[in-house]
Amino acid sequence: MRYSTFVCGAFLAAGIAGHAEAAISTFWAMSAGSPTLAEYDFSGNLLDTITTANGLQGGNGRGVVQVGNILYYTTADTNGVYAYNFVSNTNLGTVFTVPGSTGLATMAYDGTNFWLGDYSGTNNVYHYSPTGTLLGTVALGSCTSYCDGLEYANGTLISNRYDGGLGGANTYDVYALTGGAPTHSALIVGHDISGNTGIAYDGTDYYVSNIFSSTIGVYDASGTWLHDITLAGPAHEFEDLSVNYAARIDTATPEPASMFLLGSGVVGLGLLRRRRRSR
Repeated sequence: MRYSTFVCGAFLAAGIAGHAEAAISTFWAMSAGSPTLAEYDFSGNLLDTITTANGLQGGNGRGVVQVGNILYYTTADTNGVYAYNFVSNTNLGTVFTVPGSTGLATMAYDGTNFWLGDYSGTNNVYHYSPTGTLLGTVALGSCTSYCDGLEYANGTLISNRYDGGLGGANTYDVYALTGGAPTHSALIVGHDISGNTGIAYDGTDYYVSNIFSSTIGVYDASGTWLHDITLAGPAHEFEDLSVNYAARIDTATPEPASMFLLGSGVVGLGLLRRRRRSR
């Protein structure tokens, strides 16, 4: 193999490999019964627990988003978004509040800004910057209020239809970022009829909290149930789930480094072809 061919191939391989270089091996769950955050691996082993002793506010945990070492979270009985550094065990306090809301539901992150489900009896989702600037409010057509499962994935929002703590197999619909009627109804129908709440996406599969079973349902990209993860340790009615958004790669939005490497490979092939023609 000639060196030039090898280099071009290496660039292409690096570009493709770069799309999957970020490994997600754990997720965080937020308890509804108390402001407790727990970290698990995908075998269900408990790795870390953060409780009120570490400075969390609120009494009814609702949403969680992990971005690197920082956990952002909400509660059902306040309108605040709070933060905690779980590596340094530092409580970062209130990041911002949402005026007009008495409580916030599960939350999501699009790589830049937050999406916050309302828990005041509406079907609203608030789009906020990390500094607390309201960017927009959208209404989800099939949410019947107090929806407590929300995720951002591949340029869309995914939400359940009602409070999963009421029991029954909850349904998760796909919405455009402008809200309104679902663009894809019933992407996921929870198979655990005890109740389904929070949802997370790792770039490949979806993870749904079976709130009263201490298990997490795993579904593929088409919404087909694959298996359950049984959680060890004190798994108390988990409302929301989050993988590390800083490591997650959505199929619709390749990371810039991956695009650069892939582009370099394509340019390299073009130069190689031009060189052969000149000969």
